[in-house]
Amino acid sequence: MPTDITTDFAANGPGQPSNDLSGLALIKALAPAESLLIALTLGIGMLAYVLSVAFEQAVAWDKFMISFAPSVGLILLGCYVRLAKDMPRAGMSAVATGIYIGFSGVIAILIYLRFPFEGPMIDMQLMQMDASLFGYEWATFTSGMAAYPVFGKAIGWIYGTSLLQLFVVIFVLGFMGRVVDLHRVLITGILSLLLAVAIWWTWPSLGPSAYVTLPHDIESALGLVHGKAEGARMLQMAEMGNPIISPDIIMGTIAFPSYHSVMVCLAVAFVYGTWVFWPMVLLNVGMLPSILSHGGTI
Repeated sequence: MPTDITTDFAANGPGQPSNDLSGLALIKALAPAESLLIALTLGIGMLAYVLSVAFEQAVAWDKFMISFAPSVGLILLGCYVRLAKDMPRAGMSAVATGIYIGFSGVIAILIYLRFPFEGPMIDMQLMQMDASLFGYEWATFTSGMAAYPVFGKAIGWIYGTSLLQLFVVIFVLGFMGRVVDLHRVLITGILSLLLAVAIWWTWPSLGPSAYVTLPHDIESALGLVHGKAEGARMLQMAEMGNPIISPDIIMGTIAFPSYHSVMVCLAVAFVYGTWVFWPMVLLNVGMLPSILSHGGTI
């Protein structure tokens, strides 16, 4: 059942509009789940900083701080419209979007601090398991998709919508006043991403594009997202690392577990019962073949 936003914020947030826009008032405008996730984001940021010093890895912190500006701005804007404008639904959507943007930024730094890999990767084992258990081989599957270039390019576009879909979920749940569902999707999304990163840190992988070179006409026909250039770049990072981690080098790196699969499940599950449920289902019918071809992973 949808949660009544007024009941929730009577218990956990500001009950009446206020002209007090001090820092303490803005902090009090946050719901407990929001405060927890902001604290977690700051904690991951501190961990990334400590590891960058310990690993002697240069990070362009100034550039990352600029990229975090929209995150901070959206959180402050959300608190402001709650306090001064009595717009709790808009406030929820703004704060949630800011939190997810901020967390995505700090987790990207943490991911890139894993490069270079000193131990072995598990790609060969994963590809062998795919072949033996599912009969899946990336080059064969992708070459088959290239026979239908319109479809192949369409699912490449779908592959790129996964993050956008989560933001759609945030806006829909926020403006519908489904505060509990909104906080659940944030918590689930962030904790599942942390788990995916922890698994990948322990057993690193790059995906088949780092090892298998497809013919140029296959890549061109599909507009392949993770092709020869991206695979070579990831392999270089695995072997040599990065002179400096900056926002302009960030790309998808986690081959296993597939966080695209997680985001699809989140997007569909948490909009159940809303008007966007069936459009999400129809859109994500194409996500599985897009993950298997453009993503090169399961």
